[in-house]
Amino acid sequence: MYYSAGTYESFAKPEKPKDADKKSAYIIGTGLAGLAAAFYLVRDGQVKGTRIHLLEKLELAGGSCDGRKDVSKGFYMRGGREMDNHFECMWDMFRDVPSIETPGVSVLDEYYWLNKHDPNYSLCRASEKCGKDAHTDKKFNLDKESSLALAKLFMTPEKDLEGKKISDVLPDSFWNTNFWLYWQTMFAFQRWSSALEMKRYLCRFCHHIDGLPDFTALRFTKYNQYESMILPLVRYLENHGVSVDYGMDVKNVIINDTNGKKVATQIVYEKNGSQQTIDLTEDDLVFITNGCCTDTSCYGDQNTAPDISNVRNGVGESWDLWKNIAAQAKHGEYGNPDNFCTDFEATNWMSATIQTKMKRLSRRLLASARETREKEKSLPAEL
Repeated sequence: MYYSAGTYESFAKPEKPKDADKKSAYIIGTGLAGLAAAFYLVRDGQVKGTRIHLLEKLELAGGSCDGRKDVSKGFYMRGGREMDNHFECMWDMFRDVPSIETPGVSVLDEYYWLNKHDPNYSLCRASEKCGKDAHTDKKFNLDKESSLALAKLFMTPEKDLEGKKISDVLPDSFWNTNFWLYWQTMFAFQRWSSALEMKRYLCRFCHHIDGLPDFTALRFTKYNQYESMILPLVRYLENHGVSVDYGMDVKNVIINDTNGKKVATQIVYEKNGSQQTIDLTEDDLVFITNGCCTDTSCYGDQNTAPDISNVRNGVGESWDLWKNIAAQAKHGEYGNPDNFCTDFEATNWMSATIQTKMKRLSRRLLASARETREKEKSLPAEL
């Protein structure tokens, strides 16, 4: 999929790649990125779905786009995507994923209609003193020094920002601005966050700036993102023969370096308490998604603090995999996860969300109830 030449290339069907029928793919992780990789292999790469394997540690797909039901907790979600109208790859994908609720339309159609009828906005961007409007009044309150520093950050080459925190490049006056309040509550940044990451966000979401004060830049789904995004995408893939293997805890991907060419030769995983391997051939493709933004999540409640004893120093689902892969590198070419997970006290992120419990009829039960009511209307009055 290309967007470099208007719609000329973006909607043309690509030619089938050479040897596509010989290729197999192993995708580690079933978050939105992993599922999207499988989608594009099927639609554009024209790889046979039966040769695409998604490996997931948990018992359901979705990664951070979850919305799972727990009998003891109700519905709960660890994370979610804030979407806008410039998610080109995402909208391109969902225009070809059928809705599982409305026959004959795509998931993108559902998004578009919903946000046309009910556009997103916030009447009160911030509150204080037990729910009173903080009166940020859609103002950024940026002083000259902060404005110049943001502009400089936007234009600074990435290599000059490596290893720096936001606090290293922005002045003290910045932290009292409404811009910072808007920014950190939308994108989950802290003062210790990467200056390089903030630069990338500024470049990627510069069109968001005017929507920061009231959320008008965002698009939302009808239901939680698991039901509105993940379920239709998983069904699309399964209908094309793609397999989703749950309970697959991938521990390592063995990578050989031969004459400067790095080739994955084996996937090491645990399932049902047993360590197993998948040997790879030259026709196998491996896609690794790691560094999940809700990795090592743990939960508390109104009366109980979450137990974080097992997640200190980055011990978790994707950090361990990344560490094992990085350990194979001779020159640090697979990154250094320790830069992100060794200072637990600095990077630990806590959030609170309202949880409600209610009885929820499934769509099938609701449809059955409607059918019963229609039948009752047609019964003789004497009954």
